[in-house]
Amino acid sequence: MRFAGPCILVLSSVLIGRPVPDLRGAEPTDADFEFFEKRVRPVLIERCHECHSGEDSESDLRTDSLAGLLTGGQRGRAIVPGRPDQSLLIFAVNHADQLHMPPKSKLPTREIADLTTWVARGAPWPDAAPPKHSVSTTVTKRSFTAAQRRFWAFQPPMPPRLPHVGRTGWSGAALDRFVLHRLEIAGLSPAPPADHRTLLRRATFDLTGLPPTVEQVCRFLADNAPDAFTRVVDRLLASPHYGERWGRHWLDVARYADSNGLDENLAYANAFQYRDYVIAAFNSDKPYDRFVLEQLAGDLLPEDDPHSTLAERIAATGFLSLGAKMLAEDDPLKMQMDIVDEQVDTLSRALMGLTLGCARCHDHKFDPIPTADYYALAGIFKSTRTMEHFKVVARWQERPLSDAATLRRVEAEKERIAKQKERISQIVGRANDQVVDEVRQHAADYLLATARQHSSQADPGTAYTVHSNLVSQWDRYLGETQDDPTSVMAPWHAFAGTSDGIGADTALAHALEARLLEPEPESLAELALRYQRAFCDAHDTWEQLRASNPGT
Repeated sequence: MRFAGPCILVLSSVLIGRPVPDLRGAEPTDADFEFFEKRVRPVLIERCHECHSGEDSESDLRTDSLAGLLTGGQRGRAIVPGRPDQSLLIFAVNHADQLHMPPKSKLPTREIADLTTWVARGAPWPDAAPPKHSVSTTVTKRSFTAAQRRFWAFQPPMPPRLPHVGRTGWSGAALDRFVLHRLEIAGLSPAPPADHRTLLRRATFDLTGLPPTVEQVCRFLADNAPDAFTRVVDRLLASPHYGERWGRHWLDVARYADSNGLDENLAYANAFQYRDYVIAAFNSDKPYDRFVLEQLAGDLLPEDDPHSTLAERIAATGFLSLGAKMLAEDDPLKMQMDIVDEQVDTLSRALMGLTLGCARCHDHKFDPIPTADYYALAGIFKSTRTMEHFKVVARWQERPLSDAATLRRVEAEKERIAKQKERISQIVGRANDQVVDEVRQHAADYLLATARQHSSQADPGTAYTVHSNLVSQWDRYLGETQDDPTSVMAPWHAFAGTSDGIGADTALAHALEARLLEPEPESLAELALRYQRAFCDAHDTWEQLRASNPGT
């Protein structure tokens, strides 16, 4: 993809009148009617008739007859036979844009597919009159003046006549004749040929944006072969830096950025995929027409297309997703149409050298761009899915770049990892339960260990070796409950003399105090053992309750 100058893509199918294809299929068959009766009519009755049937149907839309669907309601006709992509009913059941029908929950995938298939078959309806197609067969063609047609930007490229020059031996290529011609008109002479070092620096900077290395300079200066410079150019064109240097020009045209800008300015975390696609396209010398096609419709090309991978083609459509967006726009429809407008304007600037955005409101005064052409393009982009939704704050759509087989392997690996994590969680859970049970069985040792940290007169320890980190946790817990008369540890603090006593006036508090302090323990060690038995009994009671009530 070596660009010698600007390129213009003429979208002749939009900018001039053209026939609209006849979408009517063959006469419906018995199989079509059977499909309707078994798969479509039940859905309409169950899901739609409650609100959209009879004389007082909601939004003036009736779904209990083919005529009602073709006439439509306040939003227009509900179906276009043969064209599910233009049918409001199909948009609504897919919960596309602001249309959500049924409003509370989306239909099952199979029911949506059945409705779509039915419309695509031409909406066959037994005993109903054949649908009348009111689609116009032509697009109105606007008349342009002779002056508008002569405007330079719309003239087809023509081979120019080479100018006459005085120094016939100076030119090395046809382009040089034009340069020399302008120099001679200005009374100037060409500069002398650049020396080898300067020539190498100019070519390297021009093609890669980087200076040549010392080794490259020395190698070129020592190469006296006639094709030495040709081989330098070939090397530079083959360098990955070539795509980085020249791909930047297209990225500027494509308004590349790593965030969407404007209100929320969210980061395009995967924008680099499109950037890398552009760089690779330049480095691989991708044909320009293919380059454009992949960016506009790469995801619609055949999956087994030999010219590029599915990942490349999906990444290429980043051209349409990039750009500034008002993601906090309160009006969903306005947000959608503003995004469409930005896409139309970018397309026209990048590929046609025109600004079509003004035609959103009026025909161009000088350029041959009517509003009808603007909305012909806008309709194409409105039928695409750039955003996941148009709710505040909106989010753009992202698609996986891997093929179906790879995605299945990824999902299988995720499932394997999830199962392994569950096994680990179970092992950790059992280990934690064992530790907690062990600590519960030795609660007295931990209580006494915390007491020993604060008093040299505390009861001596036992043969059981306590864990220092658990002692620290017990000590922190006792410190937090020291001044809480409602705490389960209030009797401990009262007996140890570390608080003013038990103040909770409840039956539970009195029962706990009686169990722990009556008869009065002879030592802190005895009280610790009573706590240990109380903890174990409470745990056993809890386990019995859980066993008798599995749902709790």
